Amino acid sequence: MSFRKQRSKPRNLILNTSTWIASGLVLTSAIVPATRAETTLDAIEVTEDRIEDPRGPVDGYRAETAVSATKTTTPIAETPQAISVVTKEQMSDQGVTSVQEALRYSAGVGAEQFGMDSRGDWQSVRGGDPVIFLDSLQKTFGNYQSPRTEPYTLERIEIVRGPSSVLYGQGNVGGIINLATKRPLDQQQSELNLQLGNNERKQAAIDTTGPLNADGTLLYRLVALGRDSDTQVKQVEDNRVVIAPSITWRPTDSTEWTLMALHQEDRTGSTTQFLPHAGTVTPAPDGLPDIPVDVFVSEPDFDRYDTKENSVTSLFSHRVNDVWTLRQNLRYSESEVTYQTIYPMFPPTLQSNGDISRLAYARNPNLDTLTMDNQAEAVFGSDNVNHTVIAGVDYQRAESDGRTAYVADIGDLNLYDPVYGNYSRVTEADFSDIAENTVRQTGVYLQDQITIDDRWIAVLGLRYDNARNKTEGSESFEDNEVTTRAGLMYKTGFGLSPYIGYSESFQPITSVDAFNKPFEPLKGEQVELGAKYQPPGSNSFFTATAYDLREKNRRAPDPAMPNNQIQNGETRARGVELEALVEMNPQWDLIASYAYTDTEVLEGTNEGARLASVPEQLASVWSQHDFAIAGIPGFRAGAGVRYVGDSWDGTDQLKTPSVTLFDAMVGYSRGNWDLSLNVNNIEDETYFSSCLARGDCFVGTKRTVVGSVNYSF
Repeated sequence: MSFRKQRSKPRNLILNTSTWIASGLVLTSAIVPATRAETTLDAIEVTEDRIEDPRGPVDGYRAETAVSATKTTTPIAETPQAISVVTKEQMSDQGVTSVQEALRYSAGVGAEQFGMDSRGDWQSVRGGDPVIFLDSLQKTFGNYQSPRTEPYTLERIEIVRGPSSVLYGQGNVGGIINLATKRPLDQQQSELNLQLGNNERKQAAIDTTGPLNADGTLLYRLVALGRDSDTQVKQVEDNRVVIAPSITWRPTDSTEWTLMALHQEDRTGSTTQFLPHAGTVTPAPDGLPDIPVDVFVSEPDFDRYDTKENSVTSLFSHRVNDVWTLRQNLRYSESEVTYQTIYPMFPPTLQSNGDISRLAYARNPNLDTLTMDNQAEAVFGSDNVNHTVIAGVDYQRAESDGRTAYVADIGDLNLYDPVYGNYSRVTEADFSDIAENTVRQTGVYLQDQITIDDRWIAVLGLRYDNARNKTEGSESFEDNEVTTRAGLMYKTGFGLSPYIGYSESFQPITSVDAFNKPFEPLKGEQVELGAKYQPPGSNSFFTATAYDLREKNRRAPDPAMPNNQIQNGETRARGVELEALVEMNPQWDLIASYAYTDTEVLEGTNEGARLASVPEQLASVWSQHDFAIAGIPGFRAGAGVRYVGDSWDGTDQLKTPSVTLFDAMVGYSRGNWDLSLNVNNIEDETYFSSCLARGDCFVGTKRTVVGSVNYSF
């Protein structure tokens, strides 16, 4: 489980030339005298040192390369931008059950921004709401329209902090999160995974991959999962079925085409109960006790959050020659969501007898998306100057419609002794159509990565976007935007690489407000100073950054209407981030991070206040050690601590208190078997991830216990 990348052993090969140049290989030759020079060529010992595939498996916690920041295979240490990578092994060791849980130990990421929320993965990056991409194509569009991605289907998660619009068009000023799907591999391997946990969790999954034919030109992979589970909120389940087959065709060393399909169905409800301030972070009235955090405010016969998604993804790459490589990434996706819930009327007010007034809300959207990215990459240069140029044209279309209902004052519920069924039912007459909304975006981009004397690294990028947002029966808009990017890094001879960067963001919003009016695009810019350090001869890696970013048209909760959002004029975030991946020794690894984030609304509603739900300080440490007991190897243990600092409600009137949480795991591997036990929030701490000025609070994740059995074959 070390950070150390396992290298293949040297192989002795007989070649018909004294020099072999191949993509991705560093070759070291040792000439051995031949006994018959007239017929036998010199033997060459070749040591493979493959450049890590940024889309493939990583051995351990430390990834050496990433694709998200540049769309090219670039070492993280040579990228003038802050990047974090969560590998499959780290996700497995930490026992994560969602994407937002996987981000808990990443610098500058406020994971679980709205607590344990079954409706989506919510997190903040540098005070912004990052757009989630899957295989470098946008995955999430709007709120409650895109099903959550299952972490078991992922190979890694890359967090790019700061604007990335030059390459993606769609991107929040705080950053993007790019999920990398498991792809077919050229060696046969399979695993069966079984899980049991608290909240009646039962899950079975299989992951199998390998060649389909003798010459290895066809590869397959099948990932499938089924889960039956409850949640920490009474009456709410968390059931899921995922089937994800994929196939790769490699007719030559220069051409690769991967097709991936996904079918996913989730059957759950709303774990977010929108509990009032009183009885959670402030005392309850009239001597009432704290509100039970597992209370279900909705109704069992009405509450649903069911999703269904079908998608097909095509990933094509062809290396034309030593200079040019062409790529096309494409995805078509359809999703259906049934979201029905009952929650407190706003502002939520706890009455002296423990009752609370409630309303019913339903939103059942349909979403169809087509995303496509066409790229041409050229690698060329001279003895002192080398270029990696990527030019691209991308396009995306997102169409959404559906039905919605909003019914006020349907009946009170006692939060301490709830009795269900006594409420006014929502009828068909309460529903109305959601206006059809179509967003189209076309972007043209160009980026050059320049290396001078193997010391100076410059990244220059330019993009033009055309975005159109059309809403049936309402106003529409068209926006044309140019975004830029520039970064400069210097590589010293002792492992330290300081850098400076400037970048801009542009993010059209694929949704409308409660009045069916489209939102204006978000626009932002950032200046970042940083340094990356890898001690010579070490597998440890350290990153330090400082940044100043600003964003226009940021959305915020509407204080007058809880199911609506408004847009502020301009906001700012400034901060410092520190991250370390430390190999204490080959059997002992450590991850540590710290982030300080200072935010402010510069123009608009609540001017001068801090941004809602953004912790001012975040810190975490995770350490894992492999060891033997009585001479028997295969044991491992890990422990982590997470500190989530104070956050505010968006008006600076109510503070959500900080919390410190502890996690642990133990495991044992023998032969084809691997056993592990994860306990997160060991002390079963009751805490609230954030509270908003409109009057509600979000409950953090209580203790989770998951035992896993993994059999490889």
